[in-house]
Amino acid sequence: MLSLKDILLLLFSGLVVTFDCREQRIPNWLNFLATGAGLLLNVWSGVPSFVDSLYGYGLGMGIFILPFIFGLVGAGDVKLMGALGAILGSPAIPRVAFYSVVAGGFLALFSIMGKKVRLRDFMDVWLDFKLLLMTGGQVKPESVKQRSQKGARTVPYGVAIIIGALLAVYFDPDGHWAGF
Repeated sequence: MLSLKDILLLLFSGLVVTFDCREQRIPNWLNFLATGAGLLLNVWSGVPSFVDSLYGYGLGMGIFILPFIFGLVGAGDVKLMGALGAILGSPAIPRVAFYSVVAGGFLALFSIMGKKVRLRDFMDVWLDFKLLLMTGGQVKPESVKQRSQKGARTVPYGVAIIIGALLAVYFDPDGHWAGF
């Protein structure tokens, strides 16, 4: 039988995937509602669960803040990781991040396979990376939003995060496959 936490996670996951695929954004109200519900569910479980939920919220946001600063993910993705941290607690967040990266790589690969890729696209990514390193982060590449407005294909990373969360919770809850 599903617990309240499972129902919240699955309902939240379905809404995130729907919004991210249709609108390429995750609404603030959805992230804030899930964060609040996750904190309340963990308060109900006791003070240690609530503290763990707060740590999970901070850890989830903290892991994705650097990619956000460099324009690699959107603010909704950062808040999504925080909401998942509030729901799942801090021990699950490293596995969620790991599986999210793996899922994001597969989504990007499928996106590339569905589009005619030019060598110039790879050269642009390489030049962006070199520019970022050589300037010590002072000159940043274009953000995901700027690239998508120019017609570039982007990956709905909220979907990858949700896939990562579901894998971490239901496929590898003890971290045997991820190694932690």
